[in-house]
Amino acid sequence: MQEFLSFGILVQNLVVIFAMGAEGKMKIGREELEDLKEGLEKLTHFIRVMEGVKLPDFYRYFDAMKNNINIFFYAGCEDIEDFFPILERDWKASHTMFIGVQNYDLRREHPDIDPTVCLYFARLLADVGKYFERGNVEFAKEY
Repeated sequence: MQEFLSFGILVQNLVVIFAMGAEGKMKIGREELEDLKEGLEKLTHFIRVMEGVKLPDFYRYFDAMKNNINIFFYAGCEDIEDFFPILERDWKASHTMFIGVQNYDLRREHPDIDPTVCLYFARLLADVGKYFERGNVEFAKEY
């Protein structure tokens, strides 16, 4: 599984580079938050389908991120710059040593799994992770 984790990190880095603008920073506005929420929905759905009732410890952080984005939109909030550190906190918590997503091994629980499913998971994770590259985020001012 180590080769899949390494590939997932490589995929994540490539996606971030691709998503950066001309200034080298990703702009985060309401549209990007919607995209992040959609990515979290796909990621959490995949984990639920794969693991059933016994969800991994890190799952709750992805679910909390998705719910916090929903609350942000339902409450009519505007200041993404003040809200985003909450998402960053949960993203960091989802990577806690020993129980974090980086230690998740699909092949341990599903030894006969098609390797492309592991790559699909890496892509789902990269689609969410691209928003949390340190120093590469700029917040869009929307009026």
